[in-house]
Amino acid sequence: MRLDQISGYAHRGLHNPLFSVVENSPTAIRMAVEAGVGIEIDVQMSGDRVPMVFHDETLFRLTGEDGRLSFMKASELEKISYSVGTDHIITLEECLSLVDGKVPLLIEVKSHWTDLPEMEQGIINVLKSYHGPHGLMSFDPSIVHRLKSLGSASPIGLVTAHCPPKDWPGITEQQRQSGTIQFEKARELEIDFIAHEIGDIQNTYLTKLIHDLDMPLMSWTVKSQSMLQAAKEMNAIPIFETTDDVRITDLLNNER
Repeated sequence: MRLDQISGYAHRGLHNPLFSVVENSPTAIRMAVEAGVGIEIDVQMSGDRVPMVFHDETLFRLTGEDGRLSFMKASELEKISYSVGTDHIITLEECLSLVDGKVPLLIEVKSHWTDLPEMEQGIINVLKSYHGPHGLMSFDPSIVHRLKSLGSASPIGLVTAHCPPKDWPGITEQQRQSGTIQFEKARELEIDFIAHEIGDIQNTYLTKLIHDLDMPLMSWTVKSQSMLQAAKEMNAIPIFETTDDVRITDLLNNER
């Protein structure tokens, strides 16, 4: 199964805080596998260079614990439970065991935007023995460049949006609004796919990029029927969250 042969990707797993299922948690990952949808997760490094499945740089929002993930050892992080439910933080390796190639997996590599190598080799090493469909992606072009330079065998994509000034200092307002600087980087890096924010999915520069490079388009984060329809019109694979307005059946009824 290829990355574009799936109805959609569950954003940070099939999570739902109303049912004590936390984003990026083992339960959220298992539920997505059982539903037969793809999974999008976030990965960043522990202090001892182990790829961990977690979105935030700090622990408090999801666990109630103080501390920064990058300052702690993996063995310490794996003992930390989420504030709700019974799950704990897991490594990328444990996540791969849970998915076991049953559905495609999108792995977003989080960045501190330092232009310094942080985690790429560790992620490549973990993925060497994983043969399930998966892709690596990041907002940070330097991470994409390093992954390719280090010889990653994984499909690699760029995550794009209206450019936050903190991540793209020195660009003009036109560049920020249009996203052209990101799309130019996408061409330069020869990426395999792109994941663009749903609110800007009809961006004409994005449309030309997809046409010229003939690559899969994903879009995040789809949370309503109107967003789902917008993604469908652009032939974009939705990275979605289930809501009262978006259900798994809505995606499965539109299998690719």
